[in-house]
Amino acid sequence: MTQSIPTKEELGFDPDKLRDRYRLERDKRLRGDGNNQYIEMTDDFANYIEDSYIESTPPREPLTDETEIIIIGGGFGGLIASARLREAGFKDLRIIEKAGDFGGTWYWNRYPGAACDTEAYIYLPLCEELGVVPTQKYAQGPEIREHSRRIAEHYQLYDKACLQTEVTNMHWDETTDRWVIETNRGDAMRARFVIMSNGPINR
Repeated sequence: MTQSIPTKEELGFDPDKLRDRYRLERDKRLRGDGNNQYIEMTDDFANYIEDSYIESTPPREPLTDETEIIIIGGGFGGLIASARLREAGFKDLRIIEKAGDFGGTWYWNRYPGAACDTEAYIYLPLCEELGVVPTQKYAQGPEIREHSRRIAEHYQLYDKACLQTEVTNMHWDETTDRWVIETNRGDAMRARFVIMSNGPINR
């Protein structure tokens, strides 16, 4: 059975005019310079992207060691990848995370009322593995951050983690068949495998 499209008289409005109106409003907001319209957080603005949740960065010597697997990013993606690798028997892995702790987006987003907008039973990873039941249907930011830390502790990810460390360069060394990962802390770590899990809004 074919369904006919209602006429504007039947609808009580003109759908083409409505589309044109919204298109006009959209076009007002589109800019030809795209992402270039945004201010780079450097120079006078550099302090706006500093981690305000840590008091200082503990000093450490630059790392030049070799790890079998390096995971870049300590949000849910990196945590889940690490957890599954641990469950599969991989012991030699390291997460590199530029924040002061695990959690990804939830490490940074601490504004009042921040919460997930998906049911926590679905949104929070590895609840069954950790024996955790979310306290609310839509978990609040502090609970989500704590859940991230709980995952890292359960799977012993803090042991070799490089927190407050940002990857600046990565290249494949053909002579050793290893990745070389350089960071803002002077590191030149090596890894057999690298998993990129730095998230879609990573700078």
